[in-house]
Amino acid sequence: MTRPHVVHIIDRLPPDGAERLLVDVLKNRSHEFKFTVVCLVAGGELVAELENMDVPVIIFKRKHKLDIGLIFRLRKWLRRNNADVVHTHLFTADSWGRLAAFLARVPCIVNTVHSTNTWKTKIHRLIDRVLAKISTNIIACSDEVAKVLIQDDGISAKHIKVVANGIDLRRFEDVSPINLATEPDTVNLVVIGRLHPAKGHQDLIPVIKAIKDKCSDFHFYFVGEGELRADIEKNIKKQGLLDAITLMGQRQDIPAILAAIDIFVMPSKWEGLPMALLEAMAMGKTVIATRVGGIPDVITHNENGLLVDVGDGSALAENLVNAITDNSLRQRLGAAAKEMVRQHYSAETVSRKYEQIYKQTLMSKGALID
Repeated sequence: MTRPHVVHIIDRLPPDGAERLLVDVLKNRSHEFKFTVVCLVAGGELVAELENMDVPVIIFKRKHKLDIGLIFRLRKWLRRNNADVVHTHLFTADSWGRLAAFLARVPCIVNTVHSTNTWKTKIHRLIDRVLAKISTNIIACSDEVAKVLIQDDGISAKHIKVVANGIDLRRFEDVSPINLATEPDTVNLVVIGRLHPAKGHQDLIPVIKAIKDKCSDFHFYFVGEGELRADIEKNIKKQGLLDAITLMGQRQDIPAILAAIDIFVMPSKWEGLPMALLEAMAMGKTVIATRVGGIPDVITHNENGLLVDVGDGSALAENLVNAITDNSLRQRLGAAAKEMVRQHYSAETVSRKYEQIYKQTLMSKGALID
């Protein structure tokens, strides 16, 4: 019997959260389906990793933001390649991909919502509400994301399934740390994520300045690129923190970076269920994060990490000082974090749940014989 063809559609493939999740899920795929990844805008660093796994990557190279012809080119490709399932990720791909799949009469149209997306306007939410009507399933990566979809986007709960993100745990076994240019007794902290307003870097910088006199033997590393890089560099210089913060740019060696640091900090303003958070926990690192999105589903304050409210600089400073100065606290929280992730957040589990959704939908439409 011909294997059903699953086409994942995404904007591009940089080594960011949603993109990393997609690669890790496909790394744990079964042989019951054939898989292809379609990038609508451009490729990225993760293309080679997928191709090395024998997952083809097709890049459409959208001409401009209003390239309406892309819908019809994509529809034609989906029909010619007999797509049985279209699974979209992130707003651009969700919008163009679902519409093209509907026009191509693809029997199973799924999208994963990776964040609470508080940036969305009424127009964005209207688009999602309309496209939900042609979707067979909408997957929320956390209970909080599902709640937002229902209450803010007006999407019926019957269309929504919650599948928590997971990571490929094999990437975090027997990892050699990179060599950081700090003194042996320095406590190293890292923030991993796009240099984007959602990630809260600009809120963190004055907090770092405030704690510098209380615990001087620490150093922060910001990993990632984005539109705020120039502004963040100016702010670091303005606050006199050039000796306390290093911008590392986009990196491919995240496990090695995590192996070298002591504390993972996530001061985000909104999130879904961050992959970087799960990765840091898998490495047994102390996590300090904001109570947003699905983070409180994973982190219990003072049990397997530390939580603060968005915008509460004093609480963030207090927790940073406690973690930097108390090695036993770091050891306890890190061990509990590692156990939590290894028990509940594997990419293999996510892959099986995704494929079960495909099977159930295709069978209900008579497109798959059990």
